[in-house]
Amino acid sequence: MRFLGKFFSFSAGVLISRATGLLREIFVAYLLGGSGRADAFYVAFRIPSLFRDILGDQTFNNAFIPAYTESGEDRQFLWAVFVQFMSIVISVVILGTLLAPLLVAIVAPGFVKDPERFKLTVEMTRITFPSLFFFSLSALFMAILNVRGRFFLSAVSPAIINLSIISIPLILPMEERAIALAWGLLIGVILQSIFLFAFVRTFPAKPNFRHPSLKTFWKLIVPVLVSYSFTEINMFFGTFIASFFQAGSIAYLNYGFRLFHLPVALVGVAMSIVALTDFSKIHAEGKSAMKHLKKTLLLSASITIPIALVMLLFSEPIVKLVYQRGHFSPQDVQITTKVLMIYLLSLPVVNLSKLMTSYVFSSRDTRTANLSFAIGTSGDIITAIILGPFIGFYAVAWGHVAGSIMRAAFLAFRIFRNQ
Repeated sequence: MRFLGKFFSFSAGVLISRATGLLREIFVAYLLGGSGRADAFYVAFRIPSLFRDILGDQTFNNAFIPAYTESGEDRQFLWAVFVQFMSIVISVVILGTLLAPLLVAIVAPGFVKDPERFKLTVEMTRITFPSLFFFSLSALFMAILNVRGRFFLSAVSPAIINLSIISIPLILPMEERAIALAWGLLIGVILQSIFLFAFVRTFPAKPNFRHPSLKTFWKLIVPVLVSYSFTEINMFFGTFIASFFQAGSIAYLNYGFRLFHLPVALVGVAMSIVALTDFSKIHAEGKSAMKHLKKTLLLSASITIPIALVMLLFSEPIVKLVYQRGHFSPQDVQITTKVLMIYLLSLPVVNLSKLMTSYVFSSRDTRTANLSFAIGTSGDIITAIILGPFIGFYAVAWGHVAGSIMRAAFLAFRIFRNQ
């Protein structure tokens, strides 16, 4: 019951965040539709997100929470992590901002043939890339709150970013609304960091760079970074492949994925982060967390499978309700519906994989985690490359399905083979 209470607390925060995230997507679709400018915005949004997902969010949770729990929530350990980790992030921010044209050319090479879209994407990337520093800072604050059991605050905080993306274009009198959206992202991430720090209330302490738990953190962070880098390789190749197809391809994939990711966040992400704290505490006591893992997997499947079936049945009405207004046409609805239905086929296995990933990281079995991500990424990329010439950008969504199934199967085999 304690697990369910924490899960529902986190899910409530995620629900608010994702609801505002859908409002953000509705707003972007209203302003930009399935245009090349929408593609430009989402690429500029995705480039810092690629680095954010590698350096923050679930990556940071999986390395930091076990080490922070081991340290007894020691402030000297915390500030040693802050100084070392954020120094790396600052270096990445400076390089990424300077090399924005190169990053855009690598992530979306199809844009190079369209100078206007390429220039707009580079300009927005230079605005959004500094958000990486504040994303990473927020990830640290959220991890601390999660260890303390304050899941709602960490889960609800992304709503601040979404509301900023919606409100800034309405406040700033800019002719190019896509640029205003980029400024909304940066301002929102700064506000999120301020909000979280107000609740963390952890005052500076002298960093102890010889703290034994610091070694645990760095031993975990490197393989964790490798693991989640595979996920970003998936995102990179998805954008890379879609950039060669019709204008709007990247936007359609994003619109469909956002709707698909709502139940992933509400169930998969929420349950995996709550479970990670429990798994870490159980392993810190020298006990097996297998029984707890089985219960959470059963709970996840019992919630996720019905959600997937209902969303598949009502995919088109959902897309119409969320997006069809402004520049978002009936044709855009049909294309986005197809994308959503493909993604939904992977929903149950994606959520199960997140729980199993939390389990292997909490037990410090980073080899299994890395292999699972490598297998999933390989399946994703190969499927997309093979199907691309036949079905266009839809191959990216089918690649996601194939890779997700392969990763979940491998994790289940490695975890339960001796049971």
